[in-house]
Amino acid sequence: MLSSILLVAAQTTVPPTVVPTEEIVVVGHRATDALAACLSRQCPPAEDVEASLQASVEMFSGGQYAKARHTLLRSIARNRRHAAQLPGPVSSLYATLATVAEHEGYQREWVSASRSNVQVLRKYMGEDNPSTLVEEMGFARDLVENGNVSTASGILTKVQRLALNTGKKDLAAGATFRRAWLEMGSGNEKRAIQLMDEAVAIAGPANRAMADLRAIFLARIALRKGDAGAIDALAARLRQSAVARPMLLSSRPVEDVNAPDGMISNGAANGDIALADVGYWIRPDGRTADAEILTPSGLGRWERAVLQQVRERRYIPLDVPSVHPGIYRIDRFTIRSTFNFVTGTRIAQRSGPATTHIVDLTETEAMSAAQKRRVAEAATAAAADQIAPVGSPMQ
Repeated sequence: MLSSILLVAAQTTVPPTVVPTEEIVVVGHRATDALAACLSRQCPPAEDVEASLQASVEMFSGGQYAKARHTLLRSIARNRRHAAQLPGPVSSLYATLATVAEHEGYQREWVSASRSNVQVLRKYMGEDNPSTLVEEMGFARDLVENGNVSTASGILTKVQRLALNTGKKDLAAGATFRRAWLEMGSGNEKRAIQLMDEAVAIAGPANRAMADLRAIFLARIALRKGDAGAIDALAARLRQSAVARPMLLSSRPVEDVNAPDGMISNGAANGDIALADVGYWIRPDGRTADAEILTPSGLGRWERAVLQQVRERRYIPLDVPSVHPGIYRIDRFTIRSTFNFVTGTRIAQRSGPATTHIVDLTETEAMSAAQKRRVAEAATAAAADQIAPVGSPMQ
């Protein structure tokens, strides 16, 4: 339940951080080669960090999670002593490591890296710096995903207080909004509504986005109470720009992918990782269409469940003509078990049930050339439809 809540909550608009770990352009294998060349000439720390980030994203995009993780760990070992001079870049190493560790299945490292990310920013940029506060909210999200809701709620409360004290109302409202989702996920509906109203009050009457988020919040509560038409009614009155990041109305979790015998459903052992990139359209009415596996699928029998999850998503409808093709997106799905140290050995082994982890590749540009072409073609088609007569056939 909390995972689906966070999928909605994570899409709240907040000011951009100055350490965007997701704005790295990758072309072929050039990033990996560039890192090797950088290290061979003993390049300056700033270049080392940037090359390491690009190479790790290139490896992650190619499904080489272990190599991406090792690249980041080695770069952190080389460059963490330069955090005072390069707080943003060094924190980005930790933030990127957190994402890779999540998908690779290193649970403790995921949380540790996420914590280190914010610790660097707190120390060298200040605890009330906007970038620090944004990353604090990301740390809270990671804690919730790992079952530590209480600590996450405390962090969000702190972010709310610091943001209010420094006049950053958007950040304060965003933190309060996330607190409301956590309360709803914990079953405290009354408190959740109080916090949601508080978030709207902090944001102010001119903040339409927060008002829309409140409407989504109340619709989700109605849906939980059995009002099957709540999402349809909300979709009928909300609209969002086609150039903004799509805002999710509702989404089901990927159905249980674990076989009764403890083996993963595609017949391989728990030690394997299943992953694939899924492309899909968000149509003007907010429904998804044409969901497809873009990369050679390693999902096996999970493929159906993953595609079904994407097909059932609902987004806020787009403020575009009905003939508009919509927005094309690409998500990376990873299904894996967690690495744990088995009693009697110091070697980490995968154990326990498999879980699903999703990251949006569309805006990271951590995509293959073929995937990038699809997005470019979608943008071209959208532009053409903007000037086509209403009712003209789509190409």
